[in-house]
Parts: sequence; structure tokens; C-alpha cells
Amino acid sequence: MSLELTGVVSEHFETRARPDGFEITGDGRLRRLSVEFGDGWEPLDHAVDEVGIQLRHPAGVTAQVQVTSGPRVRLQVVLTSERDEVVTVPGPLLRVEGELPAICWLAEASGEIVLPSERGPGLLTQRRGLCTDGPEPGTAYLLESEPLLRARASMASSWTYEAQQGDILDIPGEPSWFPFDRYPALGHSVELSVPDGLVAADDEVRVTEEDGEFELFPPLGLSNVGVWGPAGRTLLEIGSRHDAERLRERMAQGRMVDDAWAYVAVRHMMESWTPDELVDRVDFVLGQVLETPTAWSAAAAHLATQLGLPLEDEAQEAATQVLSRGRTDDVILLAMHGLVPIDLLGGGWPIGNFAELGVEALSRIGYGRVRSAGPALRGRDVAVAKLFAAGLGESEQGLRASSYAMVAEHRLLCVLSVQASPLDLAWLSIG
Repeated sequence: MSLELTGVVSEHFETRARPDGFEITGDGRLRRLSVEFGDGWEPLDHAVDEVGIQLRHPAGVTAQVQVTSGPRVRLQVVLTSERDEVVTVPGPLLRVEGELPAICWLAEASGEIVLPSERGPGLLTQRRGLCTDGPEPGTAYLLESEPLLRARASMASSWTYEAQQGDILDIPGEPSWFPFDRYPALGHSVELSVPDGLVAADDEVRVTEEDGEFELFPPLGLSNVGVWGPAGRTLLEIGSRHDAERLRERMAQGRMVDDAWAYVAVRHMMESWTPDELVDRVDFVLGQVLETPTAWSAAAAHLATQLGLPLEDEAQEAATQVLSRGRTDDVILLAMHGLVPIDLLGGGWPIGNFAELGVEALSRIGYGRVRSAGPALRGRDVAVAKLFAAGLGESEQGLRASSYAMVAEHRLLCVLSVQASPLDLAWLSIG
């Protein structure tokens, strides 16, 4: 049977019962949404129709799934216990698919799933429930993985889906109560306004409060705080970071024979006074790593010529060898250092499709949006997203892409402030 989204943007879906639950499929921003039940759950044959399904678990719990049309498609899942004592059952699992990987923020009392699309985004919003990350990307436990039901009690989860107009770079704004900056520099605060709630954090996060206005001072790295409101606790990630210059200085003091380390050290030398010992160390390391050329060693040698090291011939020879391998990331890196001709505005991108590479990078960094799961942030993706934004110029799209990349960069700097990675820091040091 069919289901309709009838808002500003309309979409059409087909519905069907499954042996393990219920699903809707479409060809819009939301391609598939299913509610799946695990071991022990069985559908009740007499309670299946075009807009939902009922199931029963031998522990004495029934489940009802209902999906309804409207300006927002509404999904409701209700678990009801028939027992006179507390019981736990496998929780219902929400699975979502769109054109690109879903951006999931599943934080107990609050939850949003964004579906980027060439036609503008789709947005799923939890209206009631207790959502947590599922076992796979794009999945969510609607009421935790093993909900506990009191005697003769019910638990409910309710979500809505809406579609918005726009393009592949349009993403819905985050909740209005979010702090302006979740990842400030060390010593600066994260400001939260929660007039009707409270904020709970561990001892490492210093919290001050006055009339519902909270200031949080997190330690270096990433931290989670609990924001309590009428619906319960929402988990929110915040963090604190050193800037890239401080991290380069700290890494340059190490003693590594590594091409990415050499690049970071050269970048550090270009922005500060440099002791002779570090110059000698970098010269030695470049001599070692250029024996087996990489894009990083070529770029580091090329930049080192600005410091008086006579390595331009070696840099060009290394770049030629690296280019012969044709690896996308290598070509991108060399292009960003002028070792490959590049003209973004004129369409002179040296390898692949510039727009596709940029959108892929934005997708991997989650468009800078809050999320509770997803691939680990990489310096490479942040750097490519920044390059993509620069190529878009001062256009509205360019400004949006730049803001997404900036948030992701600040979050990654929080991580690198407590867990050094020469490769990620090297990517963040380009420019």
C-alpha cells in the first residue's frame, strides 16, 4: 500500500510488512525506513495492514508499529507489557537509508537523523522515546537495545519525517538550544541556556550556572555532558582544543623518521623561530624518507626550500615518481602544493571529479553536524572539504561548506590535542 508526505515537499512511499517488522520504501530523500524486531518477536497475522503491524514476544510483551501520512510522516512504536513483573525484551531497531550515508545524532531523549540529497535534505526527528546508536551505520535503537518494562506498563517511541528544498550542501540547522561553539580553545567556555533544566557533567568538566545559564569548561579532548529537560537526559558532546600551531610545535619536538612528521615540522619552522638542531633533524629525516618518495616527503621538501634547504630538485623528482602511481590522495596533496597544475575555478582539477570528491569529504565529516556515530574524523577529509569550499568561492554554497569544515576541524583538533597523529595534523596544516 502507499503512504504520502504532503508537506511543502511531497514524497511517495510503499509500505509492507516484513517477517521481522515493517518498512516503507521510496525514491526521494528517504529511500528506506524499517523497524526491525529481534529474537523471539513474531508478527500477529490478524494485526497486519498497510500502515502498521503488531508483534508479540513470548516474554509477554506486544509491540505495535504504525506509520501515518501527513505534512510530516509519523512513525510510532509502542511496547506494552502484559506481565505482573518487570521484564526486558530485545528492543526495536530503526534502519534508515538515503542517497548518502545518514548523519545520526542519537542521544537518548533527543534524536535527529539527516539525509543529505541533491534535492535538499530529509530530516527524521524523535518526538518521544529513548534512542541510542544501533549496531550498524544508519541504525538506531528506538527504546534502547533491551528496554525494561515495568509491570503492565507501556513504552513509546515517536518520530517524524519531513523533506526540505535545497541542494546537496543544504543541511537542517541544529537544535536551537545548542551552544554556538561546542569545541572552543582550551580555557574558553561552552555556553548553554537551559532555563527549565540542568546540566550534569563529570568532575573534569567545570560547570558554573546562574538562572539557567550554564558555562562549561571541558578539559582537552572530547567530553559528554547530560542536559536534563522535561523529556529526560540528552547527551551532548563538547570539547576543548589546542590550535594547530601549538600542536605542530609540540610534534616538532618529537624524534620521528616519518614523512608526515617531516611535513608538520617544516610547517612549524615556517611560522616560528627555528633552532639549528631542528633544521638539522628535518634535513636528516627528509634525506631518509625521500629514498622512498611519498607525496608528503615531496611536499615537505618543496616547502623546505623556503627555509634554505636545497631540496627543490629532490622534491620535483619525488613528485614525478608519486604521480606515476596515480593515487587520488597523492595527486590532491601535490596539487595543493603547486606540484601539479591546478585551477579550481577554471575546472582544471587534476584527478577525478572535484565536486564528487568535495561532497564525499563533506559526507565523511558529517557536514560538521552533531552526531553520535559515524566514521572517525580524518584530517584528509577536513582538508579536502576546506579545499572544496575554497573552490566554491564566496558563494552561499562556499560559505556553508566552509562552516561545515571549520566545525569538523575544531572537533578533530580536540582529538589531536590528546592523541597525536602526524598524518591527521599534516592534513590540517596545509594552507
